[in-house]
Amino acid sequence: MEQQLVFPEMKKNAQPRRFALAKAKILSTFFAVDRSPDNHQIVDLQRRACWIGLALVLQALNEINVHWYVPYVPFLQAWEGLIPFALILGSFYMMWKAFRPSTLKQRTQRLEQHPQRWQRIVLSMVLITALVGIFVFGWATAHGLFTTPQYTNDGTALDENAAMQLLQGHNPYTNSDLAHIVRLFNLSPDLTTPLRQGQFANRLDYPSPVDLRSVYPTSLKSGHLPEFESKVSYPALSFLSLVPFVWLGIYNVLPFYLLCYIALVALGWKMARRELRPWVILFSLANVAMIGSVVGGNLDVLAILFVVISWLGRERRWLSALTLGLALACKQPTWFFVPFYAIIIFRTYGWKETAWRLVIAGTLTLALNLPFILWNAGAWLAGVMAPVSDPMFPMGVGIVGLVGAPFLPSYMPSMIYSILEYGIFYPACIAWYWRICKAHPEAAMLLAVLPLFFAWRSLPSYFACAAFPMFILIASRGNMNKGSQPHRTPTLGEPPVEILPVEHKVENTALVATLA
Repeated sequence: MEQQLVFPEMKKNAQPRRFALAKAKILSTFFAVDRSPDNHQIVDLQRRACWIGLALVLQALNEINVHWYVPYVPFLQAWEGLIPFALILGSFYMMWKAFRPSTLKQRTQRLEQHPQRWQRIVLSMVLITALVGIFVFGWATAHGLFTTPQYTNDGTALDENAAMQLLQGHNPYTNSDLAHIVRLFNLSPDLTTPLRQGQFANRLDYPSPVDLRSVYPTSLKSGHLPEFESKVSYPALSFLSLVPFVWLGIYNVLPFYLLCYIALVALGWKMARRELRPWVILFSLANVAMIGSVVGGNLDVLAILFVVISWLGRERRWLSALTLGLALACKQPTWFFVPFYAIIIFRTYGWKETAWRLVIAGTLTLALNLPFILWNAGAWLAGVMAPVSDPMFPMGVGIVGLVGAPFLPSYMPSMIYSILEYGIFYPACIAWYWRICKAHPEAAMLLAVLPLFFAWRSLPSYFACAAFPMFILIASRGNMNKGSQPHRTPTLGEPPVEILPVEHKVENTALVATLA
């Protein structure tokens, strides 16, 4: 009788083996297999990537509306403002860990255990968050390209209307009618920016959606809407960038901001080291907070794109200075980056180069805004300064959001928030960057926006564009081969630095000696 060989153990272990192989493949995609001392730089950067991943996860959790779950957890109701405060503050801590220097002993220990268990857990969390990001990005693409846009903030609607007004020959800073904008873009009154005047005067608590929807029609009947912000509140490039689309009859700006985000991801891929490129793609999908900002039509993605290019191309005077000028002409939060840019250029190239670049950037910003300044200087100044001069309600995820907690029953005077923001934390962050800018230029992505956490208004969108750009700068620390350190970081427009292996260097050295 013919005998047949049976391998029951192989059949029994086939599925676990496939799972182990898949797990090993995923881990090898994001973590270096080579644990030799020559590869410690890759291992260290992948460790820093895990901290950025945790920051993105925390910011993604902050995108969950607290009103969806707090009513079902009674003991959290008194601490409602503490939840977003803790999540955003935790993301800051993770970003700090991403650029925190490590000792030689710590790097050696990490080599032996790479990847550590906590890194594998973080990778799993980021992969899950990326699934959410893929859904949000897909939903945004489908609705942004094939349906009527539904903006989630009045700023985008005001900017698009400003582009329309300009093409009609009107001054956008003097011809901004909120009632017309609400009707034109089908904008809900509870998505507008209320002001502490008119029917909302003498109060500090932010109006509820019911209040906004009830006050708006009554004010509309009078033909005047003092309770709502109606000015174009940004510099000129905020709407000049939309003029070509409006001129072509494209009244949906969401594709433009989606393209800006894709351009940022492509830039990160191009500039990143080969071993960190999978992290760039993963973080671009797990960056739920920034994707949400893009879906909402926020201008922040365009502004931060220019800022990142300015930092990456800082070895090129004109490229770096001009993109900084474009960023400054987009939105006011980018103005916070100017001292940090001046510091890194001064400490790298000296004061003359710093002066040249600031003049170039300032000249471009002025050139883009000068026609509107000459058109009506008062209206332009009132619009650009509206975020700080108009009586807006306090709100945000920073310390102002803690009001209502048992330990902070009421708001502090607005001057206290200004002192904390401009008088204490902004100078402290500038001094901190002075010390670390050469070793960690990416720290500016956090330190420039950190003071806003203590402001009268600390919206989540102020911080959504910090973690991913920081990682792009971290990942761009030279496209190098294993065990090599380039003389400088490759800049935009040039090929990656190619470093010969050690044996080739020895051969070339011997050849030079022979020729000599």
